[in-house]
Amino acid sequence: MKHNYKLAKAVTGALLVLSAGASSAFAATNEELEKQLEALQKTVESLKQQVQSQKVAVPENIATQDDVEGVRADLENYKYDESRLRERSTIKSTRDSTLFGVVQVRAQAQNEGTTAGNPAPTSNRSSTFDVPTALLGVRGNLYRDYVDGKNLDYQFSFTYSKRATAGATSDLNLADAFLRYNFTSTNGGPEIPRFNVTFGQQLLPFGQEAQSPEDLRPTINVSQASGRLGLFTRQVGAVIRGDVAPFVDYGANYRAPLAEYALGVVNGNVSNKVDDNNNKAIIGRAAFTLPVAYNSWLRELKAGASFYKGDKNVQLAGTNVDSHGKNDRYGFDIYYNHAPYGVTYEYIQGRDDFQVGATNTTKEAKSKGHTLTLFYTFGDQFYNSIKSVAKFDDWHPQSIQPFYRYDYFNPNDSNVTLGGSRGKGDDTVTVNTLGVNWFFAQTTKLQVGINHWNYETEKTLTGAKRKDFTELQAQFQYTF
Repeated sequence: MKHNYKLAKAVTGALLVLSAGASSAFAATNEELEKQLEALQKTVESLKQQVQSQKVAVPENIATQDDVEGVRADLENYKYDESRLRERSTIKSTRDSTLFGVVQVRAQAQNEGTTAGNPAPTSNRSSTFDVPTALLGVRGNLYRDYVDGKNLDYQFSFTYSKRATAGATSDLNLADAFLRYNFTSTNGGPEIPRFNVTFGQQLLPFGQEAQSPEDLRPTINVSQASGRLGLFTRQVGAVIRGDVAPFVDYGANYRAPLAEYALGVVNGNVSNKVDDNNNKAIIGRAAFTLPVAYNSWLRELKAGASFYKGDKNVQLAGTNVDSHGKNDRYGFDIYYNHAPYGVTYEYIQGRDDFQVGATNTTKEAKSKGHTLTLFYTFGDQFYNSIKSVAKFDDWHPQSIQPFYRYDYFNPNDSNVTLGGSRGKGDDTVTVNTLGVNWFFAQTTKLQVGINHWNYETEKTLTGAKRKDFTELQAQFQYTF
C-alpha cells in the first residue's frame, strides 16, 4: 500500500508540472511536449520496478483458528491411543526387566530298542520326539548406580522337566533365583576388572560345561561326568566371582582377563531343596588365559581348575550311618577357541562315600571322566568384530560347525561298590559323537549328531542288561 501511494504521488506531480508548463507557454512546440512525455514515462517505469522489487511474498493459505484447534485435537487423540495401547498391551514392571527363554525341540532314533522313559513304553521303543528343555525367565536391574555403576541385578526363571516317577508326566520347577551385586563399576569400559557376589539358586562355577546356561551348551547331550556327578544341578548359596587384569582390543571387540576366579558356599543338596544336614559344600574355580595379543595364534588359550567339597548323608535302611560322607569333585580343563579352530578338554574326578553291605561301615568310591571336543567353524558367527556391526531386523552371520566329541566316564574306578566281586572298570561308558551345529540366526541353531554308545560290560553293577547302540539326534533350539 505504501509503495502504491508513492507511485500515485509521483505520477500526479509529473502531470501537474506538465499542465503548468502547458498553461504558461502556449508557444511550446510539439517536440518539447513529446520529450516531457518520454521523461514522465521513464519515471513511472522506474517507480514500478522499485515497487515490484520490494514486495514481500505472502502465502496463499493461512491457517485459521479452526485449523489450529483441529491439530490440537488430533494430537490429544494420538496421546490417548498410545497410552491406552501401552496400558492394555504392554507388560509393566516397577524396575528394568527383560523377558528371556530357551526352547529345545528334539527328534531321535536308535538301532536298539529301549523300555526306559516316563511313562515307560509297553514294548521296545526305538524313536521318539521330545522337548528336553523349555525355560522362561526374567532378568533385570533393581538398583542402578548412575555414578559408580555398582548395580544390584536379579534373575529368576522356571524350566519344564520330565518327571522320573511313574504316572507323572512333567513339572515346572524353579531354575534360577538370585540377586547379584557388583562391587566394581559396570558403567566404565571393558578394561575395568569385574567383581560381584551372587546369592540364591544358580549354576555352579565348576569346569566349562556345567556353568554354561542351556542355550550355550555345545552339544545335544551333556558330558557324562558333569551330568552323573550332579554338577549340572543348580544349588542355593552365595558365590563370589571376578577377574583380574583384562586385556582389551577395542578394534576386534575382544576382552580376555588374565585370571578369573569364583569361590562360594552352597547347600550341597541339589535345587529347590533345603539342606538335608548341617554341613555346607564349598566350591571354587580359577582359570588363567594366556596374555597375548589378539592376532596371536595362542589367543584364547585358557586353563582352569575347579573343586567341590561337600558332605552327604550315608544311610542304611533309612537311618544315617554317617552325616559327613564324602561328596567331593575335582576338575581340570583346557579351552582353546581360536576361530575357526577349537579344542576343549575336561577331566573330572568324583569321590563319594557309600554304605557297604548290612553294616554301618562306609567306603570311598572314585569315579572319573574325560571329555574331549574338536570343532571347526565355517562362517562369521563367532567373530565379535562381525557381530558388533549394527544390522536391520534379525540379521546375523551364519556359521556351520562340524564337531567330534569323545566322552568317557567310569563311575567305579576304585572297584569297591560290590566288594570287588566284579572287575575294575565295570559300568564304564564311552560315547563317540560326530555332529554339526548350524547357527542360522542370532538366537537359533539346528544341531544334528550321531552318537555311538559303548559299554565295557553287558550288565550294569545292578545286574541290568544292556547293549551297545547308535542313535541319531536332531535338535532345534531357539532363544528369545
